[in-house]
Amino acid sequence: MKFGRAICVATALLGAGALAGCTDNQNINAATGALVGAAAGNQIGGGSGRTAATLLGAAAGATAGANAPTN
Repeated sequence: MKFGRAICVATALLGAGALAGCTDNQNINAATGALVGAAAGNQIGGGSGRTAATLLGAAAGATAGANAPTN
C-alpha cells in the first residue's frame, strides 16, 4: 500500500512542477506548489506524523514552485 501511495505522490509532484511553471508570477507558482506539496505530504504522513509531513510538503512545494522557470 505504501508503494502505491508513493507512486501517486511522485506523480502529483511532477504534475505540480509542470503546473507551477505555467505562469510568470512567482507568487502564484509558490502557492500552487505549496498546495500540491501539502496534499502530497498529507498522503504520505500517517498518525501523529501527518501534520509534520503536510507542513514539510507545503514548504518543499512552495520552494519548488517559487524556483520554477517562468516563460
